[in-house]
Amino acid sequence: MADRLARPLHIVQDAGLPLQADAFAALHQIAEQVAYAHTLPDAVQLVLIDDDYMSDLNTTYRSKEGTTDVLSFDLGTIPGRDSSGEVYISLPQAQRQAAALSVPPLVELARLLVHGLLHLAGWVHDTPEQLAAMERETDHFLTTASLSL
Repeated sequence: MADRLARPLHIVQDAGLPLQADAFAALHQIAEQVAYAHTLPDAVQLVLIDDDYMSDLNTTYRSKEGTTDVLSFDLGTIPGRDSSGEVYISLPQAQRQAAALSVPPLVELARLLVHGLLHLAGWVHDTPEQLAAMERETDHFLTTASLSL
């Protein structure tokens, strides 16, 4: 099960800022850890986008105005194909949050990726207790990957 995500994590960068190879490797490693601990779709695509694109997604799929940091979409299974999911991260929002938290941008990207993957694994944060549990789980993976805040 440890290799569940080893082959199908794809990172698409629509924000125009290339992700360095070491940053990609760190994100891939943390995604593998989440996949080992939780059931995720067979293939997950991480899409780094700008605020305008994120704002459009947020309005279209959540009926909320403005940008947000991360959105996850479980695309389900098509007969004869693997199940799939997508995690969209607003790169400018992640950079703003990293600056506000005084953490490296990679740490914030990893935090948002884990958050999005947990949503794909079925986690929700409709209550303060659920949010606290999700944040503890996220922190666990960041610490394990030596990316703790």
